[in-house]
Amino acid sequence: MKKYFISGAMLAGLMSLAACSNDEGVVADNNGAEQQFTITLASSGDRATRAAADRTLESEAADQSIEKVTLVVRSQDDGEDKNKVVYIHTLDNWNGTATDDTNGHGKKLTFTIPKADKLGAGSYVVTAVGYNEGNYTLSLPNKGDVVDKNITATTPTGAEAKEVFAGEQKFNVTADKKIEGTDASKPIQSVDVTLHRQVAGAYGYFTSIPAKIGENEVASIRMVSRSKNTVLTFGSFNSSFTTTDAHVMYMVNGSVPATKTAKFLNGDEANVLFSAKIADWFPGGDESKDGVYDKKDTNWTNPYTTGSYLKGSVFASNFIVPFSATQGKSTLELQLLDATGNVLYAWPVKLDASNDQIGKMGETASADLFGAGTAMGFAETADVFSLFRNHIYSIGIHKHGTNNPDTPEPGTDQPTDLSKIQNVVIRVNDNWEALHHMSIDE
Repeated sequence: MKKYFISGAMLAGLMSLAACSNDEGVVADNNGAEQQFTITLASSGDRATRAAADRTLESEAADQSIEKVTLVVRSQDDGEDKNKVVYIHTLDNWNGTATDDTNGHGKKLTFTIPKADKLGAGSYVVTAVGYNEGNYTLSLPNKGDVVDKNITATTPTGAEAKEVFAGEQKFNVTADKKIEGTDASKPIQSVDVTLHRQVAGAYGYFTSIPAKIGENEVASIRMVSRSKNTVLTFGSFNSSFTTTDAHVMYMVNGSVPATKTAKFLNGDEANVLFSAKIADWFPGGDESKDGVYDKKDTNWTNPYTTGSYLKGSVFASNFIVPFSATQGKSTLELQLLDATGNVLYAWPVKLDASNDQIGKMGETASADLFGAGTAMGFAETADVFSLFRNHIYSIGIHKHGTNNPDTPEPGTDQPTDLSKIQNVVIRVNDNWEALHHMSIDE
């Protein structure tokens, strides 16, 4: 999980002038105090996996890789200018300019606010979004706008979701230009805002995949879902979340359904969450002629440029815009397909019976600023469940990769054996907000 600390140093100074202009809360002087925002991205891991800075979901590791952080500060004083944008700034090239944090868990970047943008006494809220250029169309406001909706992010047409972070924090500036609630004796004061991952994640990690169903050769494996969304809403933030505990939220912040591109085995329309071609992992097919794709096939190869996997395994994953369950309809299905896309075999996918998500009532994030989430109206079940924000859902276990590609590591690196048609587990890591175990039925 990532934390961004936006330092009120810059805000503190911001608020330092006794003489205020009446222009958007800007003050003319900072009494000599340097006003800064310090943004810290705290994480258990911090590695880029592609030159373009996008991170692929290759394990449960709570890594991050972003290029930009945009800060939007809005006035919260009552009146016609409430929610007026008084300051907006984008930090470019985060990966290239941020430095390692002293706690060893992330990166940080500090910058000084221009004098012309310093804040006067009043109430404010800062919203921050961490993202990569081109992954989403962001509904960022302009300075001077009076806004009434949360910021949204829309995936490009036909594109999969990418990782994106957001969070916000209210704060007050006192008449003597101090950040309320901070140590007034410090020359630089901080307003801290935690940015949480705004997408869900899902992956499948398999071995001993049947090479044929009847006389038909298996060409691919995929996970399909009852729904899939294209727009993220950055609202209803979980500011209290730090680890997997009682503060976990079950929040869907996705909307605007994607076009259906697949079907369940029974013919119901579906979307593809992730998929893998067998030939990418086993060029030349079932080399050992034993009827399954596994480590006995010495033609196995890892098609990815990053990530480490057990020999004889297949891995597929995606980040996902969260979506709500459809009451009375199972959510996911794992499928084997032939080369023409016909479904040869399918397993219903469910949450493990002990999963904490079962019995919870999910919420949908509000589009309105500070609007309350809306309860979905029915409880989550093992078969009918939502994919929630900052939760990762997996079949098999792939926490950080493997150092020994020949030997499974139970609880750490363990693909699901599909030849046994056993239950498959979906999980969520405590560096994500929750880790869910799923299983497949015979």
